[in-house]
Amino acid sequence: MSFTIAMLLFAFGLLVVASPRILFHKLEVKKSDTANHSRASKNSDRGESILFFIETKALDSIPWWVVTLFCVLTGLFLIALGVIALVFSY
Repeated sequence: MSFTIAMLLFAFGLLVVASPRILFHKLEVKKSDTANHSRASKNSDRGESILFFIETKALDSIPWWVVTLFCVLTGLFLIALGVIALVFSY
């Protein structure tokens, strides 16, 4: 049972380490969606437009290296937990 947990932690760790490009692409898509929504609601609801503009600028301020660093550190932590689980399984 613990061998299975260790292998799952390894697999999840590898997936997280490999995911920064996909995650950053999803952030870029979300940023363009909120920018479009901000422009669309500019005439109808000024407050909503301002809030979506703020959300767009907040998403725009996230650099790619922060996303990469977060994914790599989280993935390496999961891989380390998998090694610890594998050590204690034997």
